[in-house]
Amino acid sequence: MINEEKVILMTRASIYEARSGKQKLKIARYFRHDYISLQILYGWFFVTVSFALCTGLWGLCNMEYLLDNLHKMDLKDFGLHVLLIYVAVTAAYLCIVYGVSAYRYHTAKKSVGAYGHTLRRISAIYAKEEKSNGHGRPDGGNGT
Repeated sequence: MINEEKVILMTRASIYEARSGKQKLKIARYFRHDYISLQILYGWFFVTVSFALCTGLWGLCNMEYLLDNLHKMDLKDFGLHVLLIYVAVTAAYLCIVYGVSAYRYHTAKKSVGAYGHTLRRISAIYAKEEKSNGHGRPDGGNGT
């Protein structure tokens, strides 16, 4: 006979695995500090590349002004301003990455915990069925 509770739990577990479960299971494999550190490292790399590309694009768009005023500019001051902007943008972005990563980790752990509870309930149902079917009688007797 089909156990409806087992079918419902197995369907719930399957839907979880097919949808958001893959990503959340990957996240939950990490320790919190390791996951957040890795995300911050990726964020730092991409914000640095993005800043370099944006700075290069700004330089290309303002090439005529830069070439006309290059002899008048204080290059040390200009470089310091660019560096300060880079540090500010990077710090702001990494703070956002930290917050988002901590939130994702927390929700993934919570979600995977609920998924684990569902799997334990399925396992308990299987153990109960095996116990009742394995001995012939639910009470474990031999029928004599």
